[in-house]
Amino acid sequence: MPVTTTIGRKSQYIDCRAEIGVGVSAGIAQRGTIGLALKYDVLVLGMSGTRRHVFKPVCEISMGLRERGIELSVMILSTGEGVPEDFPGTFAIKDTFMHLTPKELEQMKPAKVLIAHFGNVKRHVLYKARMLLRNIDRPCIIVCQTPIDFEDFAELGVRTLYVRPIEENVGTKGYVSGIVTDVARGVSCPKSKIDETAREVWISMPPSYTEPSLPLEAGRTARYVPTRTKGVIEDIQNDEQGWWAKLEGKDLWYHTSKLEYI
Repeated sequence: MPVTTTIGRKSQYIDCRAEIGVGVSAGIAQRGTIGLALKYDVLVLGMSGTRRHVFKPVCEISMGLRERGIELSVMILSTGEGVPEDFPGTFAIKDTFMHLTPKELEQMKPAKVLIAHFGNVKRHVLYKARMLLRNIDRPCIIVCQTPIDFEDFAELGVRTLYVRPIEENVGTKGYVSGIVTDVARGVSCPKSKIDETAREVWISMPPSYTEPSLPLEAGRTARYVPTRTKGVIEDIQNDEQGWWAKLEGKDLWYHTSKLEYI
């Protein structure tokens, strides 16, 4: 007799990596490998095959999202530990710079959303995200320890969901669709942060959801609430994501859902 009921669990099939893990027994994934789900919309990126990078938080976030019904694959980059070649003031052997291989870029294409943990150094997070999104046209959720905002990415030419650079300064194909901060490497990831990451995944699924926005008046003074950046509204424009305002002296467009009059 066929079984027609379950105990509330959903099976997920994951193709093991092409190479064995580092160490014995429950070893960790090597760099340059990928754990592929049978079907997946989300790809989690680990910067390197070390306990510090993989176990916490990458493994905990991955398992937490799977428990919430999100099917995902996990990729460990071949060269993810360093900084990109265009990082200011960096002198290093070329092979030690963070870069993506053609194989990695091809493996990223099936995913609809990327999740990347970039650590605790703010400038590293910004430049690594820009390098990644220059090469892949996907929404990306940034998970990190350092406090950071959409505005920080936009100032570097990275498109984001709520702040974007003016057209001539855009330097990426993809965009930052969500940010989850206060997630440290080597420390257990709080359940609240896994819940927050899951929420960002649903928001980021194309077409990305933005909060309702209203047209504001040019000439009025407004403030971007998250960072309290303020200025006189110079211009207003509208697109499929809602209303955007440009403040005087800033080469950025702000989604009006994040602005308030002062």
